[in-house]
Amino acid sequence: MEVEAGGIRIAYDRRGSGPPVVLVHGLGGTSKGIWRHLAGELEGEFAVVAYDLRGAGASAVPPGPYSTDDFVSDLRALVGELRIERPALVGHSFGGTIALAYAAEYPAEVAGVVAVGGPTDLPDAARQGLRDRAKTVQEAGMEAVAETVATNGLAPSFREAHPEEFRAFIRLLAGNDPAGYAATCSAIADLDLRGRLERIEAPVLLVGGDLDGVAPPAAQAETAARIGAARYVEVPDCGHILPWEKPDVLRDEVVRFLGALAPVAA
Repeated sequence: MEVEAGGIRIAYDRRGSGPPVVLVHGLGGTSKGIWRHLAGELEGEFAVVAYDLRGAGASAVPPGPYSTDDFVSDLRALVGELRIERPALVGHSFGGTIALAYAAEYPAEVAGVVAVGGPTDLPDAARQGLRDRAKTVQEAGMEAVAETVATNGLAPSFREAHPEEFRAFIRLLAGNDPAGYAATCSAIADLDLRGRLERIEAPVLLVGGDLDGVAPPAAQAETAARIGAARYVEVPDCGHILPWEKPDVLRDEVVRFLGALAPVAA
């Protein structure tokens, strides 16, 4: 399905019934790719909307540059077009960043947030790395970075035990539109939510792998400390792509969190 949200064509999937939940994927992902396990497992108890970010999947690829605020505006427009009342937001990686930024911008309109490996600030080296990656993708295409990004994102134990899944994740990354991916890299390179997090009023669950190099445990703890009602769950032997590496652990944490919100969100 598609909707014009803020003048941009956004592809989405809607399923289930119950309290509303919006799933937000991150850089290099798609709604079907990242949420292939979780979306189906939530639809029995929740009304689930999973959508492709601008520049990704089946959504439109508007010209860059993009900003975090652009992605927040897209989500706001999507929620409005689909008439979703006070959703819970579940985001992975940059999707977690978007969910947190949305909750800070519209604190009364969010039932809760699950941010899975969602960075809220980055060291200078990571910012420059994203800018360099954007340039590489623009010049040489996604194949030039896909395997390196997948290797860095997935724990060694997962890559060794599940080589087919590792290759599948590389294919997911390689299938991205280079222009959209590069513009999103540039948006993430400029992100800094540190001055916004205190505005969040909804309960927040932060989930991250102990081997996550994008949103490492120390950074997650700092984010939790800036939010009034936040809890951090660390998943052992897991990298950044938690929805692929530990889908059962993520499902249990998300279902428990959303179940506690359901009476409020209904």
